[in-house]
Amino acid sequence: MVEADGPHRRADALRAAFPPPQAPAARHVPLARGILRDALPDLGEDVTFVTVRKIVLPPGGTTGWHYHPGRLLVVVDQGVLTHTHADLAVETLTAGNCLVEARGAEHAHIGTNLGDTPLVLHAIYFQPSPESPLAVQVAAPVASDRLAE
Repeated sequence: MVEADGPHRRADALRAAFPPPQAPAARHVPLARGILRDALPDLGEDVTFVTVRKIVLPPGGTTGWHYHPGRLLVVVDQGVLTHTHADLAVETLTAGNCLVEARGAEHAHIGTNLGDTPLVLHAIYFQPSPESPLAVQVAAPVASDRLAE
């Protein structure tokens, strides 16, 4: 993982957090779904269902600002993920790295592919029920003063 210095300076951080409206959307490919037979208390007592899917972001692509009702494990398979949090902190993850996303609206974020090759992610969603949405889209946060400097 690389922080927002180096190649992902202020301009890239802003570009990742606030992509243009015409930025390509992520493509989601469902791989598997299943019911948890045993509790996984570290993920939350209400986790009963798991969904696995492949997510592909083309160059310039984005997930849009969103949060997850359940926890999520993401593995970067190809490319570079620029992961921007609601407080506009930026993480950069390269192939072979993982992240665990917390659940809830207070953990809204956006994933962006600032590279020139496709970004391929594999995600495992730990859901409260089969009907739970995998993600809930939200508005982008207001740019902070520290990025406007």
